[in-house]
Amino acid sequence: MSIRRLPLPLARLPLHRLGSLRLRLACAVPVLSLLVLLGFDWSVDGPQAVRDNLVRSLWLALWLSLGLLLLIEALLLRPLRRLASGWEALESVPPQPPTEGAPSLPRLALEFDRLGDAMRRAQGSRWQQDQDAQRLRHELSTEREALAQAQEALASSQRALAGLARTDELTGLANRRAFDEALRREFKRAQRQRGLLALAVLDLDQFKQFNQRHGHEAGDRALQHIATLLCERLQRDTDVVARLGGEEFVALLPGFGMAEAQGVLESLRDELRAQRLVAGDAETVLTVSVGLAAMSPAHPYLSAQALLQAADEALYMAKHAGRDRLSLAA
Repeated sequence: MSIRRLPLPLARLPLHRLGSLRLRLACAVPVLSLLVLLGFDWSVDGPQAVRDNLVRSLWLALWLSLGLLLLIEALLLRPLRRLASGWEALESVPPQPPTEGAPSLPRLALEFDRLGDAMRRAQGSRWQQDQDAQRLRHELSTEREALAQAQEALASSQRALAGLARTDELTGLANRRAFDEALRREFKRAQRQRGLLALAVLDLDQFKQFNQRHGHEAGDRALQHIATLLCERLQRDTDVVARLGGEEFVALLPGFGMAEAQGVLESLRDELRAQRLVAGDAETVLTVSVGLAAMSPAHPYLSAQALLQAADEALYMAKHAGRDRLSLAA
C-alpha cells in the first residue's frame, strides 16, 4: 500500500486555502461573539439593556473574538499548516520502485495468514490434548475407585473365607482347625504358667439311628440344638466349643480342673436329657456321652495330642459303659 493512498483530507488542504480559512474565521468569530452577548443581554434585561450596553458589548465581543482567534490559531491552524507542508513535501517525492528480491505485500499477507492458521491449529490441538488429558484423568480416577472397591470386596471375601475356614457351617461353632490351634495355644500356656486345663469330648448317643428314623433335617436341628446349649453353658471368654465332625463336639476349658469341669458337664448332660426335641410328629429325647481329661501341675501331659487322646479314651469308656454318662480319664 502506497503512502499516497492514505485517507488524509486535512493533510491535502492547500496552504493558500489555510489563509482563506483564517480570514473567514476572523470575520465570523467577532460577529458570532457580538450576537451571543446581545442575545444574553436581551434575555436578561430586554431591548433597553441592549441599547444601553451596546458599546460595552462591542468591546467585550472584540476582546472575546481576539482570544478565540488566538486559541484557534494555536490549536488548529498552526498544526494544519505543518501537516499540509509535510504532505506537499511527500507529494513532491517520486514513488520508489520495489526493491528486487523484497517480498511484496500480498506475499507477506499470505505468510501472515499461514502463520495465523498454524497458530489456530496449534491452539486447537492443545485444546484437544487438554480434553484428552481430562478424560484420561477421569477414567483413571474411575478405575482407581473401582480397584479400591474390588480390593475392599476381595478383603471382605478373604475375611469371610477365613471365617468359614475356621467355622462349622451347620452349627456356627469353631471347626476342627480352629480347635486344634486353640488346643495348642492353651496347652502351652498351661504348661508355662503351671495352670489348669480341662478338655471334654462329647458325642450324641445313637445319632445314626436318630437320623434314619427322623431324617437328616431333624438330625441337623438336633446338632444345632446341642451347639446352642453348649454355647449357653460355656460362656467364658476363654472357653472354646467346637464341632469335630458328625455328632462329635469338644469343649476346651482353661483354668478348670477335673472337679469343676465335671460339675459343669454333668449339669449340661442332665439338661439335655430333660429336654424333648420335636422330630416330625413325635417327641424324642437325646442323650450325650462325655469323656473328660484335665491337666494340672500334679497330673501333667506330654503334649496337647496326649490330652485329647485321653479325653477320647474316656469317651470310649462312657460309650461302652452304657452311654448317657461322663467318664474321667485315668
